[in-house]
Amino acid sequence: MRNLQLSLRELERSQRQMASGRVISQPSDNPVVAAKLLNINSALAESEQFQVNVRDGIAWLSVTDTTLGQVGDALHRVKELALQGATATTPDTAREYIAREVDQLLRHIVGLANVSYDGNRQLFGGTHLGAAPFTLSERIPPDGFLASIAPADPSAGTGRISYEIIRNVDMQVNTEGRALFVDGGVFDAILAVRDALLGTGDIQLAIAAVDSGLNNVLTERAVVGARHNRLLVTEQRYQEEAVTLSELRSKLGDVDMAEAIMNFNVREHVYQAALAAGARVMQPTLLDYLR
Repeated sequence: MRNLQLSLRELERSQRQMASGRVISQPSDNPVVAAKLLNINSALAESEQFQVNVRDGIAWLSVTDTTLGQVGDALHRVKELALQGATATTPDTAREYIAREVDQLLRHIVGLANVSYDGNRQLFGGTHLGAAPFTLSERIPPDGFLASIAPADPSAGTGRISYEIIRNVDMQVNTEGRALFVDGGVFDAILAVRDALLGTGDIQLAIAAVDSGLNNVLTERAVVGARHNRLLVTEQRYQEEAVTLSELRSKLGDVDMAEAIMNFNVREHVYQAALAAGARVMQPTLLDYLR
């Protein structure tokens, strides 16, 4: 009877493997392989989460690069207008028209500095959430020109946003707007050009300030591009790692169906033979069953 039970358990195990497609259904089937499979599943889950972080970081940096490119284009246009208005032959009325275009370009750049990434986080807002990081104030009395641009509050435009891309390795994905647009002189440079065109500043100094702000934007764009490339390489690494780990998990845990069918047939015949031998040894009768 004990041998019959052992044979039946082996038959049941073969049937369970064929039905589930898995070699191991519980750790006791093979503790060593079960431990390896648990480690592989844990590594795959960790890799998938890191891939989510990396992909979000790639998206953030892609939007940042595009936006900085638009900021750079606007600054180039500001410089062209400044050079056009710097000539002695440009009449005052034309300089005022140019100043108004510069003022609109300034509004455009502030809008880019306030752009939202996902409806809640601002691209250049740092850890400041919700409202736009930079606010505009008009001249009093209103004459169509801006008076100033200032951070919405002391924390607006500051703070690092970092993602863990490898275990215990974080990477900053955001550009701090205050450091670029305020401390970097982008807003002040455009204001200086506009005011110089209106006759209240040195146009050459203003053009130099625009060049400095443009260099800061280009430098930040280079940093963003380097981070973006690093994340692309990291994403490729995780994709390759996922394929390798999945193949290893399949080799360890998936059933070779041809072999499983063969084992099932063998164990079925063994069990049937054991039943036949047991019946001949025990010689059961109807009276035995009635007892």
